[in-house]
Amino acid sequence: MDGGGRWRLVLFVVLLVASGVMAAVVPMLPGTWPVVLRVLLGVLGAIAAGAAGSYVSEVIAVHRTRAEERQARVAEVESRRGALAATREVAASDRSVAGLLRPERAVVDFIGRADELRRLREWCADDGPVCPVWLVTGRGGVGKTRLALRLAESLPLERWEYQPVRPGDEVAAVKAAGRVGRRVLLLVDYAETRPELAAMLAEVAAREAAGDARGLRVLLLARQAGEWWTALDTESDATRALAARTPVLELAAVLDDQRGDVEVIEEALPFFAAARGRPVPRVTFTVGPGVRLPVLVLHAAALVAVLDAEQGGGGGRAAADLGVLDRLLGHERRLWDKTARRAGVGVALPVLEQVIAAAVLLDVQDAGEAAVRRVIRRVPDLEGAREERVGALARWLRQLYPGQAGGVDVLRPDLVAERHATDQLVEHELLRRACFADQEPGRVVQALTVLTRACAHHDRAAELLDEVLRHDLVRLADAAIVVAVQTGTRLGDLLAGVLEDVPVGTEDLQRIAEQMPYPTVALASAGAAATRRVRELLPADADPADLARWSGKLATVLTQLGRRDEALEAATEEVGLYCGLVGGRSDAFLSHLAASLSNQSTCLSDVGRRDEALEAATEAVGIYRGLAHARLDAFLPHLAGSLNNQSTCLSDVGRRDEALEAATEAVAIYRVLAEVQPDAFLPHLAGSLSNQSTCLSVVGRREKALERAAEAVGIYRVLAEARPDAFLPSVAGSLNNHSNHLSDVGRRDEALEVVTEAVGIYRGLAQARPDAFRPDLARSLGSQSDRLGGVGRRDEALEVVTEAVGIYRALADARPDVFLSNLAESLNNQSVYLAGAGRWEEASERAAEVAGVYRGLAEARPDVFLPHLAASLSNQSNFGSEAGRGEEALEAASEALGIYRVLAEVRPESFLSSLTESFFTMGKALVGLDRVEEGAQYLVAGFLLAAEHDLTEIAEACAELLRHAHARDADTVTAVWRRVTGTDLPQWLG
Repeated sequence: MDGGGRWRLVLFVVLLVASGVMAAVVPMLPGTWPVVLRVLLGVLGAIAAGAAGSYVSEVIAVHRTRAEERQARVAEVESRRGALAATREVAASDRSVAGLLRPERAVVDFIGRADELRRLREWCADDGPVCPVWLVTGRGGVGKTRLALRLAESLPLERWEYQPVRPGDEVAAVKAAGRVGRRVLLLVDYAETRPELAAMLAEVAAREAAGDARGLRVLLLARQAGEWWTALDTESDATRALAARTPVLELAAVLDDQRGDVEVIEEALPFFAAARGRPVPRVTFTVGPGVRLPVLVLHAAALVAVLDAEQGGGGGRAAADLGVLDRLLGHERRLWDKTARRAGVGVALPVLEQVIAAAVLLDVQDAGEAAVRRVIRRVPDLEGAREERVGALARWLRQLYPGQAGGVDVLRPDLVAERHATDQLVEHELLRRACFADQEPGRVVQALTVLTRACAHHDRAAELLDEVLRHDLVRLADAAIVVAVQTGTRLGDLLAGVLEDVPVGTEDLQRIAEQMPYPTVALASAGAAATRRVRELLPADADPADLARWSGKLATVLTQLGRRDEALEAATEEVGLYCGLVGGRSDAFLSHLAASLSNQSTCLSDVGRRDEALEAATEAVGIYRGLAHARLDAFLPHLAGSLNNQSTCLSDVGRRDEALEAATEAVAIYRVLAEVQPDAFLPHLAGSLSNQSTCLSVVGRREKALERAAEAVGIYRVLAEARPDAFLPSVAGSLNNHSNHLSDVGRRDEALEVVTEAVGIYRGLAQARPDAFRPDLARSLGSQSDRLGGVGRRDEALEVVTEAVGIYRALADARPDVFLSNLAESLNNQSVYLAGAGRWEEASERAAEVAGVYRGLAEARPDVFLPHLAASLSNQSNFGSEAGRGEEALEAASEALGIYRVLAEVRPESFLSSLTESFFTMGKALVGLDRVEEGAQYLVAGFLLAAEHDLTEIAEACAELLRHAHARDADTVTAVWRRVTGTDLPQWLG
């Protein structure tokens, strides 16, 4: 209360007391007092009472006003909370038996996921400048939504609002959350399918920039963080930056280390029995070996056991596998039949099954009455049905699976729905046609999404998708591209198979090919198939510029797939076509020719044709020099880029001084350009500095190389401060390079520190965008293992390189054409560290695996991979000898020697040293098998060849092993020496 209020309260008390005194005293006054005085005192008492009463009225009025204001504020808060609640998804139905598995029902107590839940709680509780968005991924049924709900339950009710966001209300939910006045957790399920996700993240970024996101948390759920996530890079800078900072938490199928699959089922069984009001059935569950099942399937097994017992069956033993979903559907079908009969819809069960499938495929969750009826009429048997019957079916659906605003939230969980829809489309061709014919794009995307997800657990889904796409490719292609970006390579690879041979016109194929994103993993095969078909269908008399453009596109998409020989063929055709065009209209197509030559140069280098690659790169530099002379502003950047490419090609053929000269010129150009336009050209300057540092190192100028590498790191760090999403990967790459140069000058501890920072960056990037950055992480782990080995921490080096091998195995399984060579290289490094640890048996096995991989690669590209095969065979022989696997060691050494003989004949300057070393390896294997005479022949030959060419280390190794052999069989070694050299045995050997 303020000062005025306090004085008025005092005055009120005084007046109240005065009026009371007057009222009590006046009647008691002696009658002798003058009448005038008694009247005056009475009047004063009345005045005091009136003033007090007036004050009371005023106080009551003030309190009433304040109460009304409080009510208005409460109403405003409730209105704001109501606006937020309007974005909430509808709750689950409690009639469906399958609905007992829905996470919203929480029939089974939450178990496991302690670490994941802890991390999410810490994120919510953190008042610091944390990223307001997290992404949780995992395959269908692993419990993403249940984890999110558990997180919401654990938050203090008095401080937090929790809202699952309905599709289409993403931006509205963020805006409403800002007006509630409490902390808000927004849950966005199926994030990969949300068209408004980018707009939502932009709104979150705007709130964060305004300092208004401390109380907001947005939890995204998706089956995987694929290209739908990386596509956010094409959005605004703020959205891109927010996505780059967003942590990604991937859920494995295993709930925790304490429970096996059977334990999870048995723990769930009493809960489902209680939910159905039944006793717990006596069932023994079995699970197959191998991959752990998602928790949804395990819970489904428990639920089915209860339902079977309810029907008078079950008991004994029960298998827990994907088949339980089919058995659960059997129980759900009984519910459909019973409720439909009770509702009097007059439709047989097979038709009801198709109605449910159509509703699943075409997503009637937010649909109104008219839309639900249209979906029902997609069922062939109901196309011409009376409105009364269709209306009865619509009411039946809403009662069984009630959704929001008259919609139908039909058949959940998703794995059950996907399985049922696939079954029905496989069985009913007319339904299949009806569900995809003349549909709006959004419903086509939904239907293709359901079938694509079903491929993970239904063995007919892929075949079904193939048939659907072949039937109407032109109309479905755009939706298929959208779904492939959202779901991964499965649909993209199916689309590629369809594009290879389905009848379709050239113009339609061109449109489809132009729709393919680049770069892409999910649609790489499909993009190549479409582009190849376009190029093949273009007539020979087509515009040469069109022919050249499509040949160039084909080379690009084939390179992305790792199909290097085919890419080179297309790039060479592109060059030839532009050469023809330049002959007629040189000014218009010279720049295109130069670009195509640079592309061809890269393709030639990829297949090991380094001299020709240099020739093409040099020609491109010449053209760009001429163009830059005429139009410096337009073509100077292209000249610098072509010089960098030429530098790489010169280095590849051993012309190291010229490579450095070209790289230095590129750096000089980019320095000038970066001074004028730093935003545009500083990144190019940093890249060219990294290239120059490599060239300097090769010619022995290691300190200067280190200086340039450090400068590149510095530039990238500055760029990353402003745009971490765009340049953090470049920081990591430049750190890798910097580490190499630090190691070269003997600063090994610093080299390890720098590469460890690179690994840390790549770990974060790979967690957020595994498709894009796991290869870089594996590469940096390889460098880190080298640095650890260099400082004597070999056990840690082995641990790190083993992690790299694991990543490359997964990558090579998905894309062998791209990553097999990387896998072989990392396996080779792993075998070396295993050997260093004295684990000869494992080292030998790894080396044999390496040789097997390189053998396959060398069959396709001998010029590139034969040297690697020979080196891996030498390792296999050396490690095998130490492991006591003498015959295998000899066989590997013999094969390596044969390869090196061929290589040394063609390029003696490159392979003479390796050939000499292979004589030693062959001799070692033979001596190890007590075949001293044969072994001594190879050792003497190796010693003489090494001595002739000043290969001191190899000569000393051969001499040492000859002394060892002489100690075992002096006469044999002496005889071999005399026979090969024609001289007596030297004193140092005897």
